[in-house]
Amino acid sequence: MLNRLSQLFGFGSQTDRVLVGTHHKCGTVWMKGIFSAVCDQLSLVFYTGEQRHLPRRYDVFFQDHSRFRFSTLIGPHRGLHLIRDPRDVIISGVFYHERCTSERWLTVPNPKFQGRSYQQTLAGLPSLEDKTGFEMLHCSRATIRDMLAWNYGRPQFYEAKYEDLIEDVELRRFRDIFTFLGYPEEQMDELLQIAFNGSLFSGRVNGHIRSGLPRQWQSYFTKSMHRQFLEHFGDALVRLGYEQNDQWCP
Repeated sequence: MLNRLSQLFGFGSQTDRVLVGTHHKCGTVWMKGIFSAVCDQLSLVFYTGEQRHLPRRYDVFFQDHSRFRFSTLIGPHRGLHLIRDPRDVIISGVFYHERCTSERWLTVPNPKFQGRSYQQTLAGLPSLEDKTGFEMLHCSRATIRDMLAWNYGRPQFYEAKYEDLIEDVELRRFRDIFTFLGYPEEQMDELLQIAFNGSLFSGRVNGHIRSGLPRQWQSYFTKSMHRQFLEHFGDALVRLGYEQNDQWCP
């Protein structure tokens, strides 16, 4: 499903507007920080938020759920779209949603949970397996469905995996991305330094990120979780390029 045609198309000077799309628990804060800093470095206008409030003048539009309405975008654009292993989305979601204090929706009473909040409901479950099952049915379910629904055949987008970038210590993929997006070669060293400083392997990142390491799911998934995942998401891992079949349970 992950179509690499987009990586074959080169672009010249920075004339197109740039779209950066992530998904919940798929490197959102990480990418937002990097591209905000890139815009500062290049004196570009950075916008993040809903498209209905998109200003007429912008250079980079960052959307944390990859919800772009392409029919209403004016002028040429190119972009970066980032996904993550759905199993790590689920595990990361469990730990994040149970402890997060910065996202109000997590603490709002919800009739769907008998008047308790999402966070209270999740935290009140007796085991990690139960919490994982809850995430599969709710927030992570929406994220995984969004990743599956994305059109991976858009040649103007560079398709990337979180796992590849989080281990891109030599910044080869980041260089490819910045080149694909049309950023000037003469400022590439500065842009790569921004990518390095904003990545876990720099040793300078803390706070929002609990772990960020790839393949966390291998330490937590049981055979029961494997069965639940297949019941809810079928061949999602095959379609997204993370497995060759459904026999991946440790």
